[in-house]
Amino acid sequence: MDKSIFRKSSDKAVIQEIAFILDQNTIHYEIIDNEKDFDPSFVTNVSKIDYQLLISKDDFEAANESISSYFAKEVSIPEDYYLLDYSNEELKEILYKKDEWNEFDYEITKKILKNRGENISDQELTLLNEKRSLALRNEYEKPKEVENYIIIGYIFSVLGCILSLFWGILIFVSYGIAIAIIKLKKQLPNGERIYYFNQKDRKHGKNILYLSLAFTIFWILLLVFKSKS
Repeated sequence: MDKSIFRKSSDKAVIQEIAFILDQNTIHYEIIDNEKDFDPSFVTNVSKIDYQLLISKDDFEAANESISSYFAKEVSIPEDYYLLDYSNEELKEILYKKDEWNEFDYEITKKILKNRGENISDQELTLLNEKRSLALRNEYEKPKEVENYIIIGYIFSVLGCILSLFWGILIFVSYGIAIAIIKLKKQLPNGERIYYFNQKDRKHGKNILYLSLAFTIFWILLLVFKSKS
């Protein structure tokens, strides 16, 4: 059965603790030490991830419930914990972006808010999770960067061959961008893998690829023609 990344961390102890909880709940998992061979297609990687814990996508809900239950019982707030300096709005942002935080911080956030008189119900947390999943599925975290990426792809599809006269590798830039736009995927918190770029932008990726091929042939024929004249 195919497995998806459930948790990732450069701290082996974090992964081992999660594995312990899964063991207690008879949820099968696999731990990968990918210090030398990590998955570059996982677009949320901003740096090298040393350890990944994989489980079946069908087990994500049960695993999350088990982990939440475990940390809700075990967690206590240290007196000087850094999250105590966060405003209520900043803490609510942590609850919304649960996938970007570890379980310990997530549970502490709920306790801090409760101590401040803002008890977030399970129903509200479920709605936040659904809203976050919908946003991750349909929206870009940094839409301007995506727009710039596509523009660069178009520019290099037209000028790549000429620019490669100064630095040969530039001829491949537009091809790389096109393939990334068409093929790149991301993983949602529930384990589902979907295309990172939406359907409209994947069409741009195909256009960039076709333009790259057309202008590569054009510039090569032009250079051959000029060399013979």
